[in-house]
Amino acid sequence: MNKEKYDSECLGIVKEIRNNGLDFPTTVTVEYEVDGIKYVLKETLILKSETIKLGFLPIGQRQMPKVKCIKGESVIVLYNKNNPEKSHIKVNDGIINC
Repeated sequence: MNKEKYDSECLGIVKEIRNNGLDFPTTVTVEYEVDGIKYVLKETLILKSETIKLGFLPIGQRQMPKVKCIKGESVIVLYNKNNPEKSHIKVNDGIINC
């Protein structure tokens, strides 16, 4: 993610989640509104590693999205108040782990 200035936030609705297979990242489409104008944000979901345990014993790793996105539910969208088209899903930042 580039270091864009995101100085405002609002709620957005998840409109689509596209799982592009094991070798390609999952993308999410979010619709949000600022000052009565609707915007659409398409973003790749960033993954984080999570340990799989059997009791206390670690037995592997799995990749999980940093942001839980469910179609029809809301997420927090950060945006630039001077240019609301510049936006980003809150917490969905970091290095893509594929």
